[in-house]
Amino acid sequence: LPILAACTPAYTLVPAKSVGVAKNSIRVEPLSAWNRITNRGDDLKWEENWTRNGPALDVVSFIGGLPDGTAIVKQAKKADRKVPVFRASMTPPDLVSMIESFYRIRAGATVFETTAVEPATFLGSQGLRFDYTYVGADEVKRRGRCIAAIINDRLYLMLLNAAASHYFEATLPEFEAMAASARLG
Repeated sequence: LPILAACTPAYTLVPAKSVGVAKNSIRVEPLSAWNRITNRGDDLKWEENWTRNGPALDVVSFIGGLPDGTAIVKQAKKADRKVPVFRASMTPPDLVSMIESFYRIRAGATVFETTAVEPATFLGSQGLRFDYTYVGADEVKRRGRCIAAIINDRLYLMLLNAAASHYFEATLPEFEAMAASARLG
């Protein structure tokens, strides 16, 4: 039993009110309560993850102020395959490719398809929004949406990743409301 307990993520309740995320670099206003997933040891210090129904079903991730030259994920220096580091000069296709490489390398995605890419305003700055689908190592079809902006050479993003069967559509309206409410901390 202690072994299983060590594998279970810990959560803290996030109330439905204005709250700072990702080390208070972003403020959002969730419409309902969420569960903050306690840092699992492989999270970046600029990252925060929330779930409503458990990380296998839905996750909203925030990255706030990731500096130029830093990867969006911790990775071993000697790893054979690495997610490219963020560069402040990245174009929208570069950002989409970086996220795709994350899913291919870290989530074991064998199929990844970008279904839409468009300009979007995030945190009062010009950025992008893109949608994607993928099938990971667990063979569950998932859908995602990412909204991101590069502000003062740092990356800010919100990402929804959820099982395609029900959870993506069920969570998308609140994700969109939080993204619209997002302000720099």
